[in-house]
Amino acid sequence: MIIGSAIGSTVFYQFLYNNLAVPYVAPEFLPYIQVILTIIEYIAFYGGYSVLVATFLILIGQVRIGKIIIMIATSFGMLGLITYALTWVVGYFSISLNPSLQLILAQIYNLFTFNSGMAFTGTILAVLGRYGVKRSEKMESKDSTSGKKSNDTKKGAKFCPKCGATLPLKANFCNKCGTNF
Repeated sequence: MIIGSAIGSTVFYQFLYNNLAVPYVAPEFLPYIQVILTIIEYIAFYGGYSVLVATFLILIGQVRIGKIIIMIATSFGMLGLITYALTWVVGYFSISLNPSLQLILAQIYNLFTFNSGMAFTGTILAVLGRYGVKRSEKMESKDSTSGKKSNDTKKGAKFCPKCGATLPLKANFCNKCGTNF
């Protein structure tokens, strides 16, 4: 994503603000919408760098924030990829669209810059990486609920003072050696 620089211009966020926020949001909330869109704009504008920062945040334990940043950065790249693919399909197969749909597709296409295939490759790799993080989290939670992890790591457990067996927190005696508590 960094090398390819598949980014959208700030025109996209101005379009969102002017056409979606201003007509439908109360004037007292518009400054908040502007701040949110500016943050999202910077995350998407620096797509590859944003993904690197998010990866660092995930590595230091700030998984939620990292995943949100990756989602924002990659969603704009995926929107560009989908727009590019739709435009290519319509052009390649000479699909005739309603003139208004053709105009909308052309306007959305012009909101993106497509400098190279590396940008799309980076976007796809970032999406796959995010999917890998999500999948590994599911596997870990599945292992913990099915009992594949060691009993020593379970919360709310106590240990028998005589044999060391792991027992439920509410146990009154050891299931292994019979010691009463």
